[in-house]
Amino acid sequence: MEKNGEKNPNIKIYVVCHKPSYVPENPYLYPIQVGTALSGKKLEGMLHDDEGDNISEKNKSYCELTAQYWAWKNDDADYYGFFHYRRYFSFDPNLDRDDGWGNIAYDRITDEVIDELRLKPDQMRELITKYDVISVKGRRYPRIQEGGALLDVYREYGVAPFQHREDLDVTLKILKEKYPEFAETADEYMKSTTAHECNMFIMKREIYRKYCEWLFDILFEAEKQIDMTWYSVEEYRVMGYLAERLCGIYYMYLKKQQGIRSFELPKTLFQDTAPKSILEPVYRDSVPVVLSANNRFAPYLDIMIRSMIANASPNRNYDLIVLYNDISEKNRNWITMAARGKDNISIRFIRVCEYFDASKLFVDQHLSVETYYRLIIPEIMPNYHKILYLDCDMVADHDVAELYDMDLKGSIIGAAKDIDVAGQLNLNQNDWKKYATETLGLDCAFDYFQAGVLILDLDGLRKTATSEEMIQLALTHSFRCHDQDILNIICKNKVTYIPQQWNTLMDWQEPGRSRMQILKMAPRELFEEYTKARKCPYLIHFAGYQKPWDVVDCDFAEYFWEYAKLSPYYPMLLRRIKRCFDDEANTPVSAPVIAKMGEDPGIRKIANKLLPFGSRRREWVKKVVKSILGR
Repeated sequence: MEKNGEKNPNIKIYVVCHKPSYVPENPYLYPIQVGTALSGKKLEGMLHDDEGDNISEKNKSYCELTAQYWAWKNDDADYYGFFHYRRYFSFDPNLDRDDGWGNIAYDRITDEVIDELRLKPDQMRELITKYDVISVKGRRYPRIQEGGALLDVYREYGVAPFQHREDLDVTLKILKEKYPEFAETADEYMKSTTAHECNMFIMKREIYRKYCEWLFDILFEAEKQIDMTWYSVEEYRVMGYLAERLCGIYYMYLKKQQGIRSFELPKTLFQDTAPKSILEPVYRDSVPVVLSANNRFAPYLDIMIRSMIANASPNRNYDLIVLYNDISEKNRNWITMAARGKDNISIRFIRVCEYFDASKLFVDQHLSVETYYRLIIPEIMPNYHKILYLDCDMVADHDVAELYDMDLKGSIIGAAKDIDVAGQLNLNQNDWKKYATETLGLDCAFDYFQAGVLILDLDGLRKTATSEEMIQLALTHSFRCHDQDILNIICKNKVTYIPQQWNTLMDWQEPGRSRMQILKMAPRELFEEYTKARKCPYLIHFAGYQKPWDVVDCDFAEYFWEYAKLSPYYPMLLRRIKRCFDDEANTPVSAPVIAKMGEDPGIRKIANKLLPFGSRRREWVKKVVKSILGR
């Protein structure tokens, strides 16, 4: 082999993982599960540190070192390297975007990031084979005082409450006794204000094997002398912490040796490395329902799901899937409780942020980026053929299985005509006709559909357009209704229109104007269908800016609050309402004034129109008013 840049070197960079993680396809990257002996489950597609000669059971104390020990004892390579599932080297040494902690921060690993980091085999090989050892770029400590002197490597150890400086003292003493030739370098490194952290490096075979002999000889002795009996979980990671300091000492020692070619590279920090998820059906025969939400919307998502479950048939299976990016573990647990004890209902969450760069997508007003998630459904659900997609700003008052069973008659999508847009078309508002025909390319502007409720023939949709093509289309233009417009373009003339009962829009109301004024201008047959649907809606859609959790007596709010009672979020929502009323109580309008308002004939007339006698909305508002008045 050539001295500077072998043609076919055996390079193995182990990406240390303790949970499922996305590792790019690369012949030099080898994901390895650490602590496998303790996990009880081997992760697929990875090496495992519990095979052969290993210290896998020591992972809680030795951390990523169990992978280093395994590679030393069980694998052969010309170059050994170690990354973490969230930390890689940048093979562009000039990349400099330090976040203050020695990291180049990214949200996740994308093709663009791989290019920027030069994480390509040819580029990696060219750089790796030039050197005998590559270390992580040193992080310079801030110029702050600790113990009466500037912070250095020695004083930094112990600043965190889960590290004890006496453990470092024990380790340094062992090092000097066993390897006195390292004593001077150890003292020098301890006084340094620049640290080489994270146990990340790439070393040639001979250097790596000598390093492991040295490292584990010291650590195994330190383990005998350090009493960890009462250490917390973080304190118990002590061997990993100590190894970081020993690794820095060894690197500094190597740099002094004649003939050793050393180099340093910056490191990354990825916020999210969750693997791309491909969903498999839970049941052989089921009603798959997909929703999307963010953490702020979790309570309303929960109420939507519980309304579906309340109306679900005990003879059908329901596969409920939530697409999300930031819903907290606590909220996910609360929501999945809705299926507890129900063998015919499954609730799962799938994180979708790795499928596209959400920051590039256009959103405005009351819409969030989660609305685009429905565009990637064909990709992440390859083994599903037909699904329902439902917005979560709605409640179900009927079994959605009946909607799923609807025959699409060869169309690729089932959706309700958008009566709001239809009304605006006849009112000549917002230039909708020109937009629908010229920008969206519809043959008839009145064919425009509302995408909050969809029956999707995924096989047909995949043949028409890929998820990537739809996302790319979304990036080309600031569409008025975002992904809804994309679907109207893609599914043109391939739509079966579902009854308005299955997507009954609420009527937002303001002084002097309401949505109903727009809806009445829709084509006669469509408006008559909508009017009929309002008397017995199956899916009530709070589309728009008025939501029942904000405007508690809005149109159809009684349906929302009926199902909200089933949710663990119900007390929280009531507290929010109470706070609103408490704020109003601080104004001159007090409870007696509210009582007088109830006696005012003019206000009564308006209330009777908005809250018809015998309606669920009227009864619910009466209860709220009574609670405010304390009677």
